[in-house]
Amino acid sequence: MNTNDYPVIMALEDYVPTLLALAGFWLLGGASAAIDRRVAAIGRFGAVLIGLGGVAKSTWKLILSAFGSDVRWLEQSLFPLMATGALLVLWSLHTTLRGRRAPWWPYALVGVGVAGSAVALGSVQPAFIAATTGVTAISVLGAVLAGRRRAWGAVALYVLGIIAVTSLVPLRNHPQHETLGFQWLEQGTNTLAQAVFLTAALLTVRAATAATRPVEVTA
Repeated sequence: MNTNDYPVIMALEDYVPTLLALAGFWLLGGASAAIDRRVAAIGRFGAVLIGLGGVAKSTWKLILSAFGSDVRWLEQSLFPLMATGALLVLWSLHTTLRGRRAPWWPYALVGVGVAGSAVALGSVQPAFIAATTGVTAISVLGAVLAGRRRAWGAVALYVLGIIAVTSLVPLRNHPQHETLGFQWLEQGTNTLAQAVFLTAALLTVRAATAATRPVEVTA
């Protein structure tokens, strides 16, 4: 089944995991606010970039399924935006874990290297690798942060989310991948994975709020 064979309802549902992921990245990207508000603002901007990449890809699917028009630049913007945004969220998370502003230049060097490789190869493959590695690393650092805050439920959810996302690989390589049923299975799995990720991020942030809440002392 080609993308322009998708029902419009499937293309619309594709926005759901994108928005769930955006909310999760926004929470984690802003977790450094107590340490450095500017870093948190940049981390949240990174979350927006990741979300914009997902929205662009979902919009490409919607236009293709509804009108049969292949707006290729929308599809191809996914991984460059996701890779850039992931680096910014990772810098913010690194700052949160470190307890003070993390050095920015290693992330800038990675970004320049990815962009240079993409231009040299004339391919988005370097951005794809950076994006997938980056969003996985965000979940890993999120789990470390949750563990430090003793939010063990969040740790388990981060792991579950990574497993769910990883399970998409065999689904995409399955001989029946092009059938409508498998497309719904893949999309449903992705939606579940992002819902789990958002829940983990919420629990992580809530654990930080609980740790800083003053305790009432009664006589």
